[in-house]
Parts: sequence; structure tokens; C-alpha cells
Amino acid sequence: MLRVVEPYVTWGFPNSKSVRELILKRGQVKVRDRTFPLTDNTVIEEHLGKFGVICLEDIIHEMAFPGKHFQTIFCFLCPFRLSVAQHTTKNRAGFLKEMGSPGYWGECINQFICQLN
Repeated sequence: MLRVVEPYVTWGFPNSKSVRELILKRGQVKVRDRTFPLTDNTVIEEHLGKFGVICLEDIIHEMAFPGKHFQTIFCFLCPFRLSVAQHTTKNRAGFLKEMGSPGYWGECINQFICQLN
């Protein structure tokens, strides 16, 4: 499936610092078809407490170092929406020149996340 979407997405292996920044700044959860920002630990404890996840730090650790409840937490979180500079949305060639090409970036994905976060 990655071969089908490769021209449109960028992926790699983020480090724990990048995961922490993403979750703290852009983390949202979906509860009963409503989206809430991750600002309060009570929502986390209420829905993920039975898995031993009671605070934001537990979510960050589970996402950075996948464990046995990774899939549950992954489904609980909403996808991250990164910002893109306004001039690059109108000019795709300018975006590719500034940010690089889509596809697999490996460990370099951390630099990309810092630019768009």
C-alpha cells in the first residue's frame, strides 16, 4: 500500500523528542465522534486507564517505543495535521524544492517534522 501513496506522503522513524513535540503540540483524541485536544489527563485515564495508560507521558512513551497497547493508543489518537507555509501550498515545485521529495526519509524525518511543526 505504501507504493500506491508514495508520491503523496513522507514517512520515516521519528525519535522520542519529535514524538513528544508532536503529541504535546498537535495531539488530539476522538471520543464519541468528537475531537478533543490532549490537554487533560482525565480523558486519557477515563478511556485508556484499563490498559495502564493514565497520563500524557504514558501515551508519549507508548508511541515512541511501541509496546503491547500501541494499536489501542494509535486508534485513540487522531492523525497529526502539520502546518505548511502558505506560499508552498500554491506552488508544488517550490514545496518540493524547499522541503524535499515525498517517500521514505528514515531518520531524517525528524528534521522534516521540526520544519512543519
